[in-house]
Amino acid sequence: TAPLPQKWTLGYHQCRWGYVYQEDIEAVAKGMRENDIPCDSIYFDIDYMEGYRVFTWNRKRYHNDPDGYLQTLIDRGFKPVAIIDPGVKKDEDYYVYQEGVENGYFAKTPEGDVYINAVWPGDSAYPDFGNPKVREWWGKKHQFLLDKGVRGVWNDMNEPASFHGELPQDVVFHDEDRKTNHAEIHNVYGHNMCRATFQGLKEQTGKR
Repeated sequence: TAPLPQKWTLGYHQCRWGYVYQEDIEAVAKGMRENDIPCDSIYFDIDYMEGYRVFTWNRKRYHNDPDGYLQTLIDRGFKPVAIIDPGVKKDEDYYVYQEGVENGYFAKTPEGDVYINAVWPGDSAYPDFGNPKVREWWGKKHQFLLDKGVRGVWNDMNEPASFHGELPQDVVFHDEDRKTNHAEIHNVYGHNMCRATFQGLKEQTGKR
């Protein structure tokens, strides 16, 4: 059976692409409360990130205090939800990309190189969520969001999406400890990403 969700997840959620700045979110939050609309959650789309790098927050757009602002939303009864995409920006100075490369956590070409396509951040690598170690790593990364006040995660773009055409069928992934390819893993890629997120949030929050 499906796990029992938290009560707030059954309420009204406000989600729309185009909330770029803190002021955009605030206008929505203020409008909801002033008009007595029982909104339980507001979603933060890709623009909250630094250059669309997952597990970062664009502090300039949130007046250098995103933690403080999210707390004001929580104080007014909103549960902040942040989008997370699987595409990890190819950037040698970006800690998530560094860790993924060093530990072999990304999908690879048949020749053994990190497979790169493009999504919102530009050239990006794809976590190999079929690998239990990758799911554990990815799940722990959500502590960054939880520390800021995020209470839910919107997993997106995990078809997996790619801007330079569909991923080739022979891109190498894992099904648990067994090597496989994109042809086989495609239809469960998003499911495995959600498994990683679910387990991470459950372990880090202790909540259902």
